[in-house]
Amino acid sequence: MRAYSQDLRQRILHAVDQGKSRAEIVKIFEISRATIKRYLKLRRETGEVRAKAIPGRPAKKGAVLQVGLRAQVEAYPDATLQEHCELWEAEYGMHVNTATMSRAIQRGGWTQKKKTLRASERKEEARTAWREQAQTFDISKLVFVDECGSNIALTRLYARSRHPGNGHMALSHANRRANLTLLASLSLQGMGEALMLEGSADGSVFEIYIEQVLAPSLQAGQIVVMDNLSTHTGERVRQALSVKGCQLLFLPSSSPDFSPIEEAF
Repeated sequence: MRAYSQDLRQRILHAVDQGKSRAEIVKIFEISRATIKRYLKLRRETGEVRAKAIPGRPAKKGAVLQVGLRAQVEAYPDATLQEHCELWEAEYGMHVNTATMSRAIQRGGWTQKKKTLRASERKEEARTAWREQAQTFDISKLVFVDECGSNIALTRLYARSRHPGNGHMALSHANRRANLTLLASLSLQGMGEALMLEGSADGSVFEIYIEQVLAPSLQAGQIVVMDNLSTHTGERVRQALSVKGCQLLFLPSSSPDFSPIEEAF
């Protein structure tokens, strides 16, 4: 049974103080005479009529979870609720359902957020060094080189239709052909020399692009920046740029965010 509210208790005692009879108060507030007597006694002894907190036994599983769950969540931050239940049972021998686990995690202050993914090959020391080195560059001399791939047969596989059971009809290329690869450069003047071919670009194709397409357009003193892919590190690439009096720099591993040409494709 729930205790009467503090407001109701005070109104009952106020009615007593105003001289109303017990019978009248019982009728108005729909309470018993024993309740009035109890409230008067409580006020005499304590000076107030606040309801006492009803003691309750904390849930056994919840109490244990609150103590030991923190280490588990910190060790497995991306585990699902079911996986946390299984981990908990394996460690403590206590079965917990997903609802109980969810409440315990929320009480602990953990919220589910989207993960920020980062390439495992990324070396933060090398990226920091690159940032410091980049501050010394003359941006007017920078030339970024990269490649991208596409396919002319790309089409969306789903569409809306007002006819249940009948899919939306669309035309697509029957001959999918090979992917198209675009090798290009970017500087403050915009997109530079480019080469498009069918298929992927291996080391020999990249060397041809540098020697016959990009190098003739370069000026002495320019800085050519590219990913440190194995196809980019051939000796012929270095020689072609060296002959033109250009400097070759490779980006740190897995750092496409340092190359503005990524956004141009």
